[in-house]
Amino acid sequence: MEFNATFLVSAISFLVFVFLMNKVFYAPLTDIITKREKIVDDTLNEAKNSHEQAYGILKDRENKLNKALEDSKKIILSGTENANLISKEILQKAKNDSSEELSNQKADLQAQNFELKSKLKNTVDELTEIITTKILG
Repeated sequence: MEFNATFLVSAISFLVFVFLMNKVFYAPLTDIITKREKIVDDTLNEAKNSHEQAYGILKDRENKLNKALEDSKKIILSGTENANLISKEILQKAKNDSSEELSNQKADLQAQNFELKSKLKNTVDELTEIITTKILG
C-alpha cells in the first residue's frame, strides 16, 4: 500500500471534520442532554420531597384526628359523669324533700289525731254527764 498526499489530506480532513463535529454538533447536544438529565433528577428529587412532605402531613392529620377523637370521648364521658352526678343529687334532694314532707304530714296527722281524740273524749264526757243527769235526775 502506498501512502501519498491524498491519504494524508483525507486523514487531516477527517480529523478536522471530527473536531468540527465535536465542537459544532456533539458538544451542544451533550450539554443539552446533561441539562435535561439535571432537570429530570431535580424534578425527581423534588417529587420525592413533596411525597415525603405529603406523607408527613397525612400522618400529622391522622394524629390530630385521633387526638380529637380521644378528646371528644373524654368530653362525652366527663359530661355523662357530670350528668349522672347531677341527676343523683337531684334525686337525693327530691327523696330528702319528700321524706321531710312525709314526716311533716305524719306529725300533722298525729297532732290532728291527738286533738280529735281529746275532743272526742270531751264530747264523750259531756254526753256521759248529760246521760247520767237525765237518768239520775
